[in-house]
Amino acid sequence: MNYYLLIPFFIILLLFIPVKIEGRISFNVLEKSGAFGVFVFGIKVEYQQFWIENKKILTKKENELESHELNTQSKEVIFFEMFSHELKDKTRLKELFVFYNLGVGDAFQSALLGGTVNALLMSIMASIKNSKPTASFGVYDTISYNKKICQFALKSSMSISLFDVVYSLVRSVILTKKKTNDKQIVEEKGV
Repeated sequence: MNYYLLIPFFIILLLFIPVKIEGRISFNVLEKSGAFGVFVFGIKVEYQQFWIENKKILTKKENELESHELNTQSKEVIFFEMFSHELKDKTRLKELFVFYNLGVGDAFQSALLGGTVNALLMSIMASIKNSKPTASFGVYDTISYNKKICQFALKSSMSISLFDVVYSLVRSVILTKKKTNDKQIVEEKGV
């Protein structure tokens, strides 16, 4: 038996074994601040805090403060849109949990708001469950009856193969270049 044939076998096996990715995001609506993290097999890959001020997003990553202007027509935003669209059908959702803490200062209105948000989230989860029947879903609520607070958090776990990521990445780069080139042609003809 030729043992050198095991090397391509392991490379092909690594390309098609699903990778477990976990994403966590939290956002405080009243303070317009939040944090997000990405974990692969439980190891932290990315973690950033962010604040929204006017049309700018301030991010902090390990004592490094950056400011980004929101431009929906930038090349990076178009690439992210294409990449997420390509990955949407290739990922397998394993679990999705929503946590929230709400309060408007009045106990009665806080309870009404909490019930409404809970019903809305449960209907959204039910519609997702129809398309992803093997995934686990949950909604965890906390109602602060005497405080004004509005916090949301999301924890999601999914799996995808490395081959699908690389394929989606290459396809997204091609589609982004095509879309930006088409936009430049339209702008040149319009001017």
